[in-house]
Amino acid sequence: MNRVLTLVVGAFVATVVLAACTTEVTSDRLQFALSDSGTNGYEVDETGQLTVQGRNLRFRNGAGAYGVTISEYRIAYFDQVGNPIDLDGSSQVGSVNLYVPPGIQCDEPDLVYGCQLGDAGWRFAPGAEVVSPQSYQLMPAGLAFAHIDAGYPVGWYAEIEFDGFDTLGQGFTTTPYLVSITAPD
Repeated sequence: MNRVLTLVVGAFVATVVLAACTTEVTSDRLQFALSDSGTNGYEVDETGQLTVQGRNLRFRNGAGAYGVTISEYRIAYFDQVGNPIDLDGSSQVGSVNLYVPPGIQCDEPDLVYGCQLGDAGWRFAPGAEVVSPQSYQLMPAGLAFAHIDAGYPVGWYAEIEFDGFDTLGQGFTTTPYLVSITAPD
């Protein structure tokens, strides 16, 4: 009896531990872009005033992918040869709270949850695009000034990763998405 109890408890613990593991989500599954320009840029006017525009986050799930909730982002910056640029901790972590519907299309999608298996006319296809209602400031001013001081080099970029969980409750971290740093924006 103790042996059976030990096996049952062990199987339960193994199931809980495996369910708590985080998976990696690729860009094939969760597509990401920034609006409007698709880059992380800035502008400097004739008086030398720097303007860094906020960006809205745009997501779409690939065909057949589970719906996901994006909860956090991490962004780091690199020069044209891939060396990290870390100016007084310029890398950022921020909160997001955005649901991205599954990769399913149907005849009459719900405005928030999109389409689900079993909805009238459902089929696997890229999900509805979701745009964050607020913009995110993804470039510190110090990084923009460093880019200016370096002579506006082409090839500087940011790597941005997202964390969240899918509709099954499984946590995930995306592979890094690359975003160009440009001026003028």
